[in-house]
Amino acid sequence: MKFDNYLFDLDNSLLHIPNPSEYFDNILVETLKQLSTKDIPERQDRNKFWFSGNNYLDLLKNWGARDVKNFWKYFDEIDFNNRKILIKKKEVYLFKDVKKALKEINSDGGNKKTAIISNTADYIVEYIVKKFNIESFFDEIFALSFDKDQAFAKPSPMGVHLILKKLNYDPKNSKALMIGDSIVDIYAAGRANIHACLLRRDLNKYPNGYDQWEYQPDYIIGSLDELFEL
Repeated sequence: MKFDNYLFDLDNSLLHIPNPSEYFDNILVETLKQLSTKDIPERQDRNKFWFSGNNYLDLLKNWGARDVKNFWKYFDEIDFNNRKILIKKKEVYLFKDVKKALKEINSDGGNKKTAIISNTADYIVEYIVKKFNIESFFDEIFALSFDKDQAFAKPSPMGVHLILKKLNYDPKNSKALMIGDSIVDIYAAGRANIHACLLRRDLNKYPNGYDQWEYQPDYIIGSLDELFEL
């Protein structure tokens, strides 16, 4: 374990979300309907939304949405309600390797720091870590809120920088690793100039490969158990 700071994505890294691409796209569509969008854009256009950063407001306006400043408020409410239902159905759950890995990292007498960096709403993340009893494993948790600047959302490095500062990270004397299942996690790590680990729980998630990404993962693992072999 050569790293001193472990930064974890939440959804589909620690927490299983069934069919995540469809799950979040369905919420996007439902939110657009609530905002009285006349014509829902095609899936290809909707996919651009997740990489739009603060430009998401322009996209929403171009799509004919109203009350765009409260977009994330509506989106998060739908997401939260869906998660609570799926948790009861045991379709949203903590992966089996999560607590074991976090206990291993935390067994080092406090010398290693851990954090969550998530694009999910802060109150949803708070609910999740308490619901699954993992709150005590983390030194810091970063998540978004509907009124927070979306420039902090991954793939931006701003959330990573913010957390590293809180962890008193010194790049000259310590090493940080971002662990996540998606391209936005790897990009956020690359732009923050820290190591990136792609967690491929679903081996078919990137059928076209990730070797074409602008930022490449330094490590690729299939489960959190492999973290301790890096």
